Amino acid sequence: MVILNRVMNILILLAAIAAVVFSYLLFSKREKLVNGWAQMASAITTAAKTLDDGGASGTTAVKDLPDAKLKHTNSDELGQVLPKLKDNISKVITQRNDLSKSMQDAAAKLSIAGVDSKNIKSVTAYKDQERIFLKGVQDFRNGRDTVSREYANTFSKFGVSVSANDLNDPKRSREAIDRGNVQIQDALDRRNTYASSLGQLARAAGVAAPNVNGPAYRAELNKTVAAVKKKTAEFNKTKSLLAAEQRKTKQLTAQLEKQTKTLKSVSELKDAREREINRLNNILSKDGTLKIPEKLLTSKDPECYKYVKGIIEYIDKDYGFVTINIGKNYSFIQEYGTKQNRVLFPLQAGKIMTVVRNPDSDNPVFIGKIIVTKVDDSSSVCNLLTGKSENIQEGDVVFFTDEDIEKALSAKPKTAKK
Repeated sequence: MVILNRVMNILILLAAIAAVVFSYLLFSKREKLVNGWAQMASAITTAAKTLDDGGASGTTAVKDLPDAKLKHTNSDELGQVLPKLKDNISKVITQRNDLSKSMQDAAAKLSIAGVDSKNIKSVTAYKDQERIFLKGVQDFRNGRDTVSREYANTFSKFGVSVSANDLNDPKRSREAIDRGNVQIQDALDRRNTYASSLGQLARAAGVAAPNVNGPAYRAELNKTVAAVKKKTAEFNKTKSLLAAEQRKTKQLTAQLEKQTKTLKSVSELKDAREREINRLNNILSKDGTLKIPEKLLTSKDPECYKYVKGIIEYIDKDYGFVTINIGKNYSFIQEYGTKQNRVLFPLQAGKIMTVVRNPDSDNPVFIGKIIVTKVDDSSSVCNLLTGKSENIQEGDVVFFTDEDIEKALSAKPKTAKK
């Protein structure tokens, strides 16, 4: 019994020692578990604060996961609290996904290559994606600003005060562009009006109209200016010639007035010579060797038309006119006995003449009728009345037929154009 009691005492002692040891070990494990729980709760709290970012993120993780409910003493409430952490994290993930998708869409619209929403979501690749995206946005902005500045400079050249900021502002850009377009359209309208007016002025001056709508507009304008200057010089020369002719006319008028004073004596001399001619005519007519005209012609006698004869000098088939070698100074010689009577017979505008080829041959060819429109000193301009201009040749003979003379005598006299 004594031995049994000792054995039992020893066993009880060993059991007590084991209980103490196990109690110590259990307490130690509990402490570690409590500390680990506290660290986990602290990590969750820190994560919640990070998610909320002081309320900037819009999540409510700190409110949904208070420290008191995360303690190990409230483990029965963890089932209600911890899902809220997942809910807040899901909101952040949704935000991240939406932002990454929006960044990818924005990059596509801005033509920024190399931006992918999958890489934006990656914590290891988003930095590079961010750099690519920001650089692309900056490049786009730089390009936009450059275009806006250039447009602003262009508008300023048309007198429109528009800044690059006005063009960059969505609220002001439309109005700014409209103002610029109005001035540009006004400039285009003015250019077209100037071009049309220049063309009219050029045609009025008798020169080719310039093509100011092409790239060589400067050369076209220079060519037109040179042509106008040439025409101006010709006009000034014509004015000088006209002034000279006017002075000459004045001198001739003075001479005519002077000669009029001697007309009476000349008339008396003429009568005396006519009497002498009649005497000679009577003498010459007896033997029939010479036929004397009925009278000595003057420029006032209608018989002068029969003596007028000339040729075609120039033919303008484009405008249908010709020139002949008969003008204001035309004269002919009347054979009067043994003498030659030179008669000055100026051609007058409005007279009709006949054109014939080879009139003295056996086969003369009638070409047509012409009318005198402008008379110069030694030539005249005529328009074709009948016949065709292509049938007329230089050298064709012009004269007055009996029909032409009858019309010339019945028509009122016209003043020749200078």
